[in-house]
Amino acid sequence: MANLMHCIKIFAVIILLPYFSISQVKTITIVENNTNEPLIGVNVSHGSTGYVTDENGQFVIKVNELPINLYISYVGYQSQNLIFQQFSDLPETIELAENIQALDLVTVTGSKYEQNITKSTVSVDIIKPDLLRSVNATGSDKILNKVPGVQILDGQANIRGGSGYSYGAGSRVILLLDDMPALQPDAGFPNWSDIPIENLSQVEILKGAASTLYGSAALNGIINFRSSYAKSEPETRVSAAMTVFLSPKDKAKKWWGDTLRYENNYTFVHKQKFGKLDVIASGLYNRLEGFNQFTNEKRGRGNLNLRYRLTERLTFQLGAMINANKNNSFFIWKNGGAGALQALDGTVSDKKSQRIYIDPSITYFDKYKNKHRLMSRLMFLDNKNNTNQSNNSQNRYLEYQFQRNFESQKLVMTAGLVGAWSTTNSQILGDTTFYGRNHAAYVQLDKTFGDKLTIAGGLRYEYVKQISPEQFNGVTITNGIAKDDQLIGRISANYQLAPYSALRASFGQGYRYPTLTERFVTTTFGIFSIFSNPNLKPEKGWSSELGLKQGFALGGFKGFVDLAGFVSEYERMIEFTFLVAPNLGFKPLNIGDTRISGLEVGIAGQVHIGKVPINVFGGYTYINPIYKNFNASDTIRTSISEAEKGINVLKYRSKHQMKMDVEAKFGKLKWGISYQYTSHFINIDRAFEYPLYAFNLEVDVFGIAKYRDDHNKGFQLVDTRISYEVGKFTFTGLVNNVLNEEYTLRPALLEAPRNVALRVDIKLN
Repeated sequence: MANLMHCIKIFAVIILLPYFSISQVKTITIVENNTNEPLIGVNVSHGSTGYVTDENGQFVIKVNELPINLYISYVGYQSQNLIFQQFSDLPETIELAENIQALDLVTVTGSKYEQNITKSTVSVDIIKPDLLRSVNATGSDKILNKVPGVQILDGQANIRGGSGYSYGAGSRVILLLDDMPALQPDAGFPNWSDIPIENLSQVEILKGAASTLYGSAALNGIINFRSSYAKSEPETRVSAAMTVFLSPKDKAKKWWGDTLRYENNYTFVHKQKFGKLDVIASGLYNRLEGFNQFTNEKRGRGNLNLRYRLTERLTFQLGAMINANKNNSFFIWKNGGAGALQALDGTVSDKKSQRIYIDPSITYFDKYKNKHRLMSRLMFLDNKNNTNQSNNSQNRYLEYQFQRNFESQKLVMTAGLVGAWSTTNSQILGDTTFYGRNHAAYVQLDKTFGDKLTIAGGLRYEYVKQISPEQFNGVTITNGIAKDDQLIGRISANYQLAPYSALRASFGQGYRYPTLTERFVTTTFGIFSIFSNPNLKPEKGWSSELGLKQGFALGGFKGFVDLAGFVSEYERMIEFTFLVAPNLGFKPLNIGDTRISGLEVGIAGQVHIGKVPINVFGGYTYINPIYKNFNASDTIRTSISEAEKGINVLKYRSKHQMKMDVEAKFGKLKWGISYQYTSHFINIDRAFEYPLYAFNLEVDVFGIAKYRDDHNKGFQLVDTRISYEVGKFTFTGLVNNVLNEEYTLRPALLEAPRNVALRVDIKLN
């Protein structure tokens, strides 16, 4: 009997052996075909089972039946459908080839995970790093002027008219570097020079309220700079550029005689892998001898980024940056005539600044493929100023992100916790120490129904607390504490009409608490004072959009045309407003409710004429920015320049903007040209035109009123460039402001006249 049972067991094993043999697991790595670099987040389908590759580009497959059918897809790469007859046929490594079509652009900013731009539920523009090098951008803000609907006004970002001229304090657009905020904590000012422009993979611009995922400063939009990483082969690039400023159109304004006004810029980046360790080192040095009198700068920046894969699931990363800057500038010109490039006495400032970032982070994929990411930052800032505006501050930032992809349900959940703590001591804040606290929690769900409809919805709870003296400039602050909390949300949708055609609709709330500088600033600029307002209230708002992104692959053109209609409203909008008591000057006030509506059309892509590829990027933006309580507010009517004419337009907004950049490649030769038209600012602060009008003295003290009357048609800018590759060298020549247009972006400060530049890029390996 025992022998019989033994024989039965052996027979059963023999019969079932094929089934046991295929019920096996295997680890497969997916890599990029040219660099052999592992690809993270690749989607792999096997029957009803889905996998996602981890930090090492790996997934573990369990095989239960034959044949084995794998469908592999990754945004920006060519999809593959692979069939294997036997388990032993499964490879160790699968290579994916990049899809070079202009239609396959990838963004992460809208939902914090990679997706094709046509599937984004919000409006996003993308700039590739080649354009940064082509136009010789010496700072990260310079390239943004190429983007439709975006304007950089005296260092502040303005998207679709959401912001005006804010005197260097407060921002409704959040600046990010790899998802980390890069705003100065006390003033909310974007530090553009901290961005490593020499090491970017792309720039993503989200238009509209995005506070649900990104917090207080994202009331008007997001600018996210994404860094590139080391590949399998070491890479070293250096660049050197020199720009020379030529004479202005009005030769009487040239104050520098036969001396040279110029800007020199040098960058380097080195990227290399050492086993599991990725190392990226980069830096920049810039020297400016400006065309505006007393406008000089020397700045240097160094960046180090280390990434170590401890295990297949766990990665450590450490970023560090130091930026040292010494510069001079003036606030108001001497006059609007021959002295327009010279400084008014008493408005020149000498500054020295130093900023240090230390950014440790951890990324972990658990056994359920959930992504955990812990990001942190220590920021130290020290500004010294000869005009009693020195300050120093420290900022600590901590964010935990959790993300889970439910492949079978086509659902992605993103959630997070945020904490930020700042300490500031500043002369412009009364030489007193202030403390800021910010805590938040957020969640967003992205759900796809079928193959066409995606709906995203999210909530965020935001808590803000500022600690100050109980008495400040005669104002009592109860217990020295000001605090607020808000619950805000966003919902958006995308419907795929065709593979590269999509309708989108979105509604998002925004929220911004005033910065310490806005509430407590006390300083002077020449004859003007800036007054504090500790009672300033937070501003709220919402943005809605209906858009169509249409991809084309017709004839020789591959790219997108994007049409969008949008409306934004703001409650208790904060603006610096002119006052006459106790002295002439400006004070941040809640000026009431505002509305900005408009239309935008954009184009991006590549067209082939014969064998010549031509890249096209640009668009047109129209906005109608108004005060909702224009007729009821004496403060508004008395502070804006055209109020007496009954013209209801927000200050420092251009109703019309048109931008276009075209670049053609003839073998190793590239030629590009860009065009920009910006309409006239209808309204500015009346105090700039007639600073003594409150005393019934309409005297154009600074020549601003006459200058605006003489230049009230807006301005047009034309830039052109040509580059040529010779081995490891790329030589680029540029002429900016070809027409030598004379124009201002804010009152009493002229922008650059015609200038020429020569740039050399060297790829050492």
